[in-house]
Amino acid sequence: MPRPVAALLTLCAASAHAHVYSLSVSGDRRRVMDLGVFGFGDEGVARLRVKELSLADTGAESSDKHIGFTLDRVSTALLARQQKNHGKGELAYHGICYIDEEAVRPDPDVPQSRTLFPMESVLKGGSPASHAFEVNITQTGLYALFFYNCKRFYNDTDDAPREVPVTFDVEVTLFNVDAGHPSYASYGKRDLPEIYAGFTAIYCAMLAYWVRLTMTPKAVQLHHLITMLLAVKTLTLFFEAGKEFYFRDNGVKSTWSYLYYIFLTIRGILLFTVILLIGTGWSFLKPFLTQKDKQIISVVVPLQVLVHIAIGYIEDTSEGDPLFLWYKDMLMVLDTICCCSVLLPIIWSIKQVRITLSPTQPFDRPHKKFENTRTASSR
Repeated sequence: MPRPVAALLTLCAASAHAHVYSLSVSGDRRRVMDLGVFGFGDEGVARLRVKELSLADTGAESSDKHIGFTLDRVSTALLARQQKNHGKGELAYHGICYIDEEAVRPDPDVPQSRTLFPMESVLKGGSPASHAFEVNITQTGLYALFFYNCKRFYNDTDDAPREVPVTFDVEVTLFNVDAGHPSYASYGKRDLPEIYAGFTAIYCAMLAYWVRLTMTPKAVQLHHLITMLLAVKTLTLFFEAGKEFYFRDNGVKSTWSYLYYIFLTIRGILLFTVILLIGTGWSFLKPFLTQKDKQIISVVVPLQVLVHIAIGYIEDTSEGDPLFLWYKDMLMVLDTICCCSVLLPIIWSIKQVRITLSPTQPFDRPHKKFENTRTASSR
């Protein structure tokens, strides 16, 4: 199945920092793969089940270079990304193995600062290797999971060693133990379900108050569109609370996830549409949309759909996936385009007002023109 189609199908999937997840890698040359971060409390469990691990060059199996997984304690998620980039860049250039470099090695005096899951001992004989690991985490902190491949080989045409492509499947399960039950939410996010439930109640009150304010003859079409936006936002928070409750208890996607992503997409479309309509003066200054306004809306709405497809793919995919960074960059670009598109009608409206109210024209004429337009739009 093509990746974009798969991304569309996973639009309604669970959170990607879903900590019951799997990753399939085939012929990958990356020396370091970032498999995500997770916050552990003083009762945490990390399980890895590696299946069918093999190297493209079986001769590299006998080398003394390291290959496997490592769970490093880090201060921030940004530091984990920097360590990965350092391992893929400068360390790869100098042929230094990731776990041997002092610059990315956690403080050895800190308990459980680095937990290794080595695979070189089981990778023998030329056949794919499988192995399961489990470790109990007793130190509260943020941990980053990496895969490292320091195997290299020479061939007849190159004097310099090259990375050995690796293929494997891995299933990762990360959770904290809370009152004897597993909690799959990261330690710092364990209260998110209650927070979203509280915001749902707040938005319900705001929606009721807004409906009361707009139940007057003076309300215009835009007010009713804002009412719809508030209602969709409230439902989005409600479904997100349900998604987080279910995820914390089970660690996998559910129907709540499907409903949340559907309403998140609708909310994004409505939000940008309302901002665009306010910027164009629709329903306040003019009862119609110009051709430029319609073109911008026709661009922003599809872009919002693509943005939420990217969000769905990112949140359902391990960071070790080769397309993860591509979708993340696409999300940032598309979101920036949407924000810039929203500003265009506002800029055009300000420019039109300046032209209309220029000193070369009498003030009364444009003023009456705006008054007539407002009167026509309120009918």
